[in-house]
Amino acid sequence: MSQKPVTKGNIWDFRRGIATARVLTQLGFDHGVGVDAMLQHTGITRAVLDDPAAEIEALQEVQLIRNLLHALPHLPTLGLIAGTRYHVTTYGLWGFALLSSPTLGAAVSMASRMLNQTFALTTNSVEQHDQLVQVSYHSDHLPPDVRQFIIDRDRAAAVTLQREILGRPLGYRRIQMRRAEPSPEVANAYAELFGIRPEFGQPRDAGIFDASLLHVPLPQADTHTMQLCEQMCRRLVDSRKARTGVAATVRNRLMRTPGHIPDMEEIAAEMRMTSRTLRRHLTAEGATFRGLLEEVRSTLAEELMATAGLTHGEIAERLGYADVTTFIEAFRRWKGVAPSTFRRTQGLPPPSSGQLRRRFIPR
Repeated sequence: MSQKPVTKGNIWDFRRGIATARVLTQLGFDHGVGVDAMLQHTGITRAVLDDPAAEIEALQEVQLIRNLLHALPHLPTLGLIAGTRYHVTTYGLWGFALLSSPTLGAAVSMASRMLNQTFALTTNSVEQHDQLVQVSYHSDHLPPDVRQFIIDRDRAAAVTLQREILGRPLGYRRIQMRRAEPSPEVANAYAELFGIRPEFGQPRDAGIFDASLLHVPLPQADTHTMQLCEQMCRRLVDSRKARTGVAATVRNRLMRTPGHIPDMEEIAAEMRMTSRTLRRHLTAEGATFRGLLEEVRSTLAEELMATAGLTHGEIAERLGYADVTTFIEAFRRWKGVAPSTFRRTQGLPPPSSGQLRRRFIPR
């Protein structure tokens, strides 16, 4: 049965992190546009721009985009350039959750239902039929003067994320665009981005790829992105409790590979010592391997609930638990209450859930 995407209400008009404003402002600055000119009429001050915890309204971002387009009308591929600047790490802990998804399908499902953790201004629907998946981008709710830039930006950002979590291009079967065929320069920029020449003048903005790709395990192969995610998680955990010496080395290693937390034997081997020697070093520093592991898992679990909105099963998967029941038991040990109770008492939204929407995809 076909399900039409909803594009009204707060599905796109949500408050968003300041990181998107920083990306756009930096893009303008890199092309000679002053910061004050970029922020004009947005209500965003330099102080807000410099505050990593700040948030802005969607319409403030729309005005920022309008300023960028007004200042750089001679760059027809500006939206594509902007989109390639949105990396996994731009999205904070949500990016970590995306990177540590077990398969592309799990990442797509999470991204589709957690739109308000992204910086998208388009809305999207993911539909599967037989052996094809279609991701459609909807933009009729956006002001016409910024619409094409936003479509280009959001699609380029999606491609950038796909490459970083897959470690390679996705491999589209078809790219469809509603816009009329542009100049050869712009058409070539699209083809370079997607790896295939788009079909212009289509009834929808969509990308179509083989459904088999949804089951491909994610390699987490982009070393640079993984290192940035590790640093982000390390800062988070360090803000709760600082560590030095061997304990710091062990705790940092526990955060290095999303979705796979090594055991003590593995870490000891990497440090070129026996597990017994490692245990002795940790004891001398007043730490234990189990304690460090619990420290990392507890902090990341709480943050993934608060900022990424994952289900308990998804959190368990990313923290290296065999099943959700084991995670729930561990969470009770850390906090004294079940995860669902913790979410409720802390005023956190319940975890999101959803399925891929299905309908016929024309070949």
